[in-house]
Amino acid sequence: MRVTIRNVKTKAEEQVTIECVALTPEFEDIRNYCLAKGEYLAGYTDGNVRQMVYYDQILYFEAVGEKVFAYTQNQVYEIKKRLYEIETEMIPYKFIRCSKSFVLCLLKIDSMRPALNGRFCAHMKNGEDVIISRKYVKQVKKAIMEDL
Repeated sequence: MRVTIRNVKTKAEEQVTIECVALTPEFEDIRNYCLAKGEYLAGYTDGNVRQMVYYDQILYFEAVGEKVFAYTQNQVYEIKKRLYEIETEMIPYKFIRCSKSFVLCLLKIDSMRPALNGRFCAHMKNGEDVIISRKYVKQVKKAIMEDL
């Protein structure tokens, strides 16, 4: 495969062109990664300050009561959406439901290991562990094996 990089003068001229014989899952992943680079959600910090939270920085989402939080490498943001809405929106960007209250990014998993009672534990790149419940283990394993 050949890769070409050309410098442009303005941000408006930036683009990525994918030339392929067939749109395979690998090329679809590259496309989704490129599209996600500029995509963001509105997140709110503790002081209720609104900030942009870019998709490629998010490790996982967690629902606690009526609130949803997005976790990045070293910051937590409140997101004003429901977890099921986020789950649906984030599928193309390699996010998957792993329990009743978590949606995690497959690309940000450092390692996985079995836990008790058929559950698994995903060790994330920020050092935190996220439990994958029994109900979702098969689905997460399949997504890791097929999509990555």
